Amino acid sequence: MPGTVGQTLDRFFSAYLECDLTRVTPGRVLIIPSNRREIPELHYENPFALWLVATGNRCIISVQPALETPLKKLIARMPLPIFHLPEGRRMILETVARALNLPGRVSAFSGPILFATRGTFRPVELHPCRQITTADIPVLQTAGLYDTCLDRSIAEGTCYAAFDGPDPVSLAGTREVPHLQDRIAEMYVPGTIPAKRREGYGKTCLSSATRAVIQSGRIPLYLTSDLNPGSIATARAVGYQPYGRQFRVEIATAEPPPSTTPLPQSPIF
Repeated sequence: MPGTVGQTLDRFFSAYLECDLTRVTPGRVLIIPSNRREIPELHYENPFALWLVATGNRCIISVQPALETPLKKLIARMPLPIFHLPEGRRMILETVARALNLPGRVSAFSGPILFATRGTFRPVELHPCRQITTADIPVLQTAGLYDTCLDRSIAEGTCYAAFDGPDPVSLAGTREVPHLQDRIAEMYVPGTIPAKRREGYGKTCLSSATRAVIQSGRIPLYLTSDLNPGSIATARAVGYQPYGRQFRVEIATAEPPPSTTPLPQSPIF
């Protein structure tokens, strides 16, 4: 990872975690109590009681203050290999639910943190693709691809759609970030309509949107889930590289119905 790019990404996640990543000793797991974990982040309805970011052999866990002691006790007795695996993540999830007395109201998310640069970017042009304007919003709404968080991306020229004839079938753009807006752009990909998936439309529009972000002088950042291997493959095909991984525990505002969905089975690092 180029030094300046890595430093910029460190600064970006340091603000979220309220911990200076550059000062974290490699090989350490650092638990940081943070009042920021009490409120929802931009674009999310519910707060992340716990947000873990692992990058460059550093692991930072930002938690609600009430979780600091329970998590330190858990990590101290947790063998490191288990910490990397679904069993370890399940132990963390259960500890959070128990410590906050919120059984059934916490959910887990894990996935890679990816980025691209001019040097790694690989253009993919498999289908007709063009920049989206406000005039296209009605047809995007009809296709089920539009989201209001893309309005700024549309206005600044970083939102692109891939077309099948006259119809938009896949969309990619960016959404607002709360800090370092002049250095980082978070990619936002509503996806591809079901009938056109696995045909390269997603790669095509993500490629165009990524190029536009790079040309604007910013680093395109791509966050996705372990449960969406297609999304990961699309990003890698366009040249996105790993910065690290994240694991979050979100608090639901109301108790959800029972779920039997298992935690993701891929490693956390």
